[in-house]
Amino acid sequence: MTRKEAPPGSVAGGRQRMTQWQQGDVLANGIRIHYYRTGGDGPPVVLCHGFSDNALCWTALARELETDYDVVMVDARFHGDSEVPRQAGDPSPDMAADLIGLIDALGLDRPVAVGHSMGASYVFYAAATYPDRLRAIALEDPVWFDPPPSVPEKEMADAMQRRTDERRAQIARYQTASFEDLLASCREEHPTWDDETRELFVRAKQQLSPRILDGAIVHRASWRALLAKVSCPLLVFTGDPSLGAIVTDPVYAAAEGLYPAMERAAIPGVGHHVRYENPEPYTAAMKAFLARIAG
Repeated sequence: MTRKEAPPGSVAGGRQRMTQWQQGDVLANGIRIHYYRTGGDGPPVVLCHGFSDNALCWTALARELETDYDVVMVDARFHGDSEVPRQAGDPSPDMAADLIGLIDALGLDRPVAVGHSMGASYVFYAAATYPDRLRAIALEDPVWFDPPPSVPEKEMADAMQRRTDERRAQIARYQTASFEDLLASCREEHPTWDDETRELFVRAKQQLSPRILDGAIVHRASWRALLAKVSCPLLVFTGDPSLGAIVTDPVYAAAEGLYPAMERAAIPGVGHHVRYENPEPYTAAMKAFLARIAG
């Protein structure tokens, strides 16, 4: 395991508090995983980003939590400064094993794990597969949806291939366009986001390895089957599907029927990027959940 101070300027403007965070690498599940850590004596909280983001995309939330918690932000495989494995594999089980390996390498005692989108998928998978390793989980718009039952399998496969091709074209643009051009596009597409969020979002895109598309993007295990195996406290952040959020009211109702103890934070006026689009109620709900669970 290697550890060093985060370099000045690694976050937009080189914020002083960020320069005091640690960063390092651990060998987890056979690959090198990079992380940032606020440190301190508080209970551990691990933050797992979504597809094409990276660990530093959690910077704003980490600043809010670092006084009371030992916050660890993880670069998933293929992302940020973590290793690009030779084979893509199946993301949710592989990344869940990476997460457990990182927890072991850092000696974290049953942390609370938080994930967005892809990160929510593998945090959720880890909670179902390693039930004694996590104290609680919080999922920001997890990839919970039920495919239409009448759609033929080939049609679904074709749709997934089109989605993969679209993402491959996106990644190619991330790698060829200038930071300034990408930032201008992000500013136009997301006018309500703050400047730092947009800058971190764009820098993460430029670090993404296209090899992530050599395998499945989303693990195909039924979210219902996985939820039946979860036993820890669970908070789900949801947005508005008409604005791009994944979790619909019927899907959440079905999930609540399977796990009545689950909590929901329905954030108004947001799509899939819940905390970017309306950070204040998101942060308040997260702090309240963590206070109840980790104290």
